[in-house]
Amino acid sequence: MAENVEAILAGINTELAGLHAQSKFLNEVIDRLHAENERLRNAESQRGLQPALRELVKLADDWRSRRNALADGDAELVRLCDEIVEDVTLVLERQGVDEFHAEVGAEFDRHEQRSVGTRPVEDADLDGRIAEVRRPGYRVETKVVRFAEVVVFKFTPPPAAP
Repeated sequence: MAENVEAILAGINTELAGLHAQSKFLNEVIDRLHAENERLRNAESQRGLQPALRELVKLADDWRSRRNALADGDAELVRLCDEIVEDVTLVLERQGVDEFHAEVGAEFDRHEQRSVGTRPVEDADLDGRIAEVRRPGYRVETKVVRFAEVVVFKFTPPPAAP
C-alpha cells in the first residue's frame, strides 16, 4: 500500500512539475504578446499623431519667421511670437518630440542636419562646418523626425594672383 501511495505521489509530483513548466511557458508567451501589443499600439498611436506633430513643427517655424521679421519692430510683438513658439515647443515635448539645435562652427552631421545652402570661405579649416542655423531639428527618442536646417561653409580657394 505504501508503495502505491509513493508511486501515486511521484506521479502527481511529475505532473505538477510538467504543469508548472507549461504554466511558465504560457506566462512567457502572454508577456511577449502583451509587449508586442503595446509596441503595435504605440506605433499606431504615433502614426496617427504624425500629421498633427508635423503641423505643430510648421507652426513653430512660422512664428519664428514672424519673430525674425519683427526683429527691429515692436518689442511686445516679438515677445508674443517667442511665447507662441515656446508654447508649441512645450506641446511637442509632451508628445515626446524634442527640439535640438545645431551649433555654428560645428562639423556638419548629415545624420541630424540638412544643408539648405553653402557659403564660400577661403579658410580650408572651415570647409564642411556650419556657417548658419536656419531651423532647429526635432527627434522622437533617437529618431530624427525633422533635420536641423543649416548653411554649410564650402572651401573656395582665393583667386590666383596675376
